[in-house]
Amino acid sequence: MIFNQPIDDFGIVFKGESLSRISEIVDKFQFCFIVNNNDLEYKKFANFIKNKEIVHFVNRSKTAPLRRKYYRELNITDIQFNKAELDEEIVKVKRIYERYGLNCHLLPKELLSYNDYFLGKGNYERKHPNTGVLSIIYAAHIIKPKRIWIIGLDFYQSDYLFRRRWNNPLNGQREKMEKLNISGQFIELVKSNPNIQFNMITKATLPKVDNLNIL
Repeated sequence: MIFNQPIDDFGIVFKGESLSRISEIVDKFQFCFIVNNNDLEYKKFANFIKNKEIVHFVNRSKTAPLRRKYYRELNITDIQFNKAELDEEIVKVKRIYERYGLNCHLLPKELLSYNDYFLGKGNYERKHPNTGVLSIIYAAHIIKPKRIWIIGLDFYQSDYLFRRRWNNPLNGQREKMEKLNISGQFIELVKSNPNIQFNMITKATLPKVDNLNIL
């Protein structure tokens, strides 16, 4: 387990447009994930999260790693992958992180049960279709804080804060979100964890849930 102490408040920092409001909640948590964030996000927002206990939660993309010096500046020592087993692509990108001296962790296999939500909708038995929601699943199921603070997860109802040339078109990303009902799984996760208060800054329109506070 990458966070092995009791945690009351846990942050998860994504890279959607709502990330621009990070100053409003950054004082609410000391421990956090940053999810697939890379150099542009780092340059703009690193000062907000310096001196926090951070793990980089990533998919298999070769564009996800930060520069080596940024890991040092943020004192990040651990990488959490979004898959429970090694494959060819993870082996390749894992070498990058290990050259930086970082500890790489595969997904706990117990979280694969959450993929059942997507049965019949694609080949998601061993791989969750959205790294962002998966990181929240990890936090709720494994870390079990009293409060989770989420920013920059907009479910593609708005764009990334910084769009890169290799990003898939926004319309296609939005259609995938809607087809797989990714936000629906997030809402089910919130409802199934009434002991956790979810606090969220987002551009997305979400239904009201007692323990979901949209800021």
